[in-house]
Order: sequence, then C-alpha cells, then structure tokens
Amino acid sequence: MATYDHANTNYWSYGHQSITDVTGMGNLCGVREMQHTFNSCTALVEVDLSGLDPSSLEDLTYTFGGCSALVTIWVDSDWALPASGVSGFQTFYQCTSLVGGAGTTYASSRAGYQYMRIDGVGGAGYLTAKTS
Repeated sequence: MATYDHANTNYWSYGHQSITDVTGMGNLCGVREMQHTFNSCTALVEVDLSGLDPSSLEDLTYTFGGCSALVTIWVDSDWALPASGVSGFQTFYQCTSLVGGAGTTYASSRAGYQYMRIDGVGGAGYLTAKTS
C-alpha cells in the first residue's frame, strides 16, 4: 500500500467485532478519506495512527462511530489536520470510553472531526501524542 500515491480507508474494518487494537496505519500514503473506517468495532480499545500523515485527510465521517470500548488513539507529536478542506460528521459518535492524552473525556457535544487533534494542544481533543 505504501507505493500508492493516495488511499482511502472507507469501511475497511466496519463492524468487525473481534478487532481490539490497530497498528501499522503509518504504512499508508496520502490517506484522503476515512469514512466509517472503524465504525461499529465495539471491541476496539486502542488505535495507533503514528506515522500516518494527516496532511491529505479530507473526510472523517463516522471514522470511529460506535467504538464504545475505544480508550486511546495514538498519534505522532506533530499531528495536525489540514487548516481547511476537512469534514467529518460524528467522527467520534458514541465513543463513550474515549479519553484524550490530557484527560478530555468523550461528550456527545464533542463528536465531530474538530476533536481529531492532540488533547490540550489548541484545546480539547481525543488524540494522545506518542513520546519516543
């Protein structure tokens, strides 16, 4: 997959009940869309997005929707979504166990793509920066 200039991960793991953790996303290049990528993965506890370059992300609709057991999403310490051109309705819908690196806990009023940022860096977020 690393040889492609762009990819989308729409529905890749949608509804897979046995997935508990995800690693290796950093091997993907130019990910533009992550619609429903992990939606309804109810056993998913941890996702490691380190190495994934967020600069080409455009659509994060329901990326983690319904991941009620999800606690931690790891990213590189320089993670930042593009300043414009990003959307994502209910990116974190019903992620009731989710906690950002600075302690921000899930709230239904904070379920959009805007919270796909490192917690405490520029405000509340659900991502946790990896330290080397």
